[in-house]
Amino acid sequence: MIFVKLSCHEPNCKIIGDKKGRWVLKNIVILILLAVVAAGGSVRAEERAAQKEHVAVGEVTEENNTLHRSLVGVVTSPSIVNLTSRVSAEIENVGFKEGGKVEKGQVLYQLDQIKYDAAVKSSEAAIKELEAKLVYAESTYKRYQNLFNKKISTKDELDSALSTLNSYKAELEAEKANLILAKKDLKNTTIVATIDGQIGITNFTQGNYVTTSSGTLATIVQLDPVRVRFTISNRDFLSLFSSELDMRSRASVKIRLADGKEYDSSGTIEFINNLANESTDTLQVYALFDNPEKKLIPGSIVTVELFKTADQKEAAVQPSAVMHDVNGAYVYVVDDASKVERREVTLGTDTASLQFVSKGLKAGEKVIVDGMHKVLPGSEVIPVYVNN
Repeated sequence: MIFVKLSCHEPNCKIIGDKKGRWVLKNIVILILLAVVAAGGSVRAEERAAQKEHVAVGEVTEENNTLHRSLVGVVTSPSIVNLTSRVSAEIENVGFKEGGKVEKGQVLYQLDQIKYDAAVKSSEAAIKELEAKLVYAESTYKRYQNLFNKKISTKDELDSALSTLNSYKAELEAEKANLILAKKDLKNTTIVATIDGQIGITNFTQGNYVTTSSGTLATIVQLDPVRVRFTISNRDFLSLFSSELDMRSRASVKIRLADGKEYDSSGTIEFINNLANESTDTLQVYALFDNPEKKLIPGSIVTVELFKTADQKEAAVQPSAVMHDVNGAYVYVVDDASKVERREVTLGTDTASLQFVSKGLKAGEKVIVDGMHKVLPGSEVIPVYVNN
């Protein structure tokens, strides 16, 4: 019940008739309305406190925590060959289609062979001539040796014959060496692919004269498989893996392309570069990826997703269960009596479907995953269980 006391101390004060009376009456009405609204609000608050809200509840599970790092990577080729000319000659034929696939041993450039073929034949002829002279010099030396033994020839004549013999032997060996170089030059007039891969444009077409200083004729790039090079801090590396061997055996690598899509297949850690960057204390890691469709182009930037499965399982909840305020992360736990308890938690890593909790929860407990705005700590709820 509401009591309102009215008083009027002015002379001839009237409740209704004059302005002062009307002001008092007006305020009486306002006070009555405010009292009614307050009483109604109090009733509704009591009704809400007594009402049990339906909330979505999920179970805390125990999962293998996957440690994860997102890093920037660059696609590189394991093998790049810059074709150059090792002799000077005119290009007679270009044996490939620019931008096409080439196979190891395929003839790519055919240079003019005439000069180098002639050099080979000339050297072969010189060798035959020297071999004939050597035979004659050997017989001459033997004859002078017999004459010297019979004291018919002098020691000087014998030494001269021996000198001629040794000179022809040396010339023959030198000419054999010349023949090796001549054959090598002749072979170099045919430029072949030394790896399987994709070739780029040719810098010199048929009819051009090239020399050893002409530079790169064309470049072959190996595209399947390819490497992805990424950098990881020494601190992160040691926190995840005990050694390079541990990383190669336990890490899994995925990449995302420039459009954000995940690449079809996973990669494998190939090796870690043998030197760290002194200024940044980082390591360069190389991962190998199959590239049959040539989606990975050397030089392009990708996002590297590096994963490692932890040694022990951790409590995990749906990400929607976690809330934050100035005190940190917390969840609403529903006990066996369906009452709500606020629980402070320490968060671990997360995935698209799971939030790992390193401290504050244990497997089997129930947490609210949807409808937290409808309840307060200590209130009783009607849990609606959902699958994690």
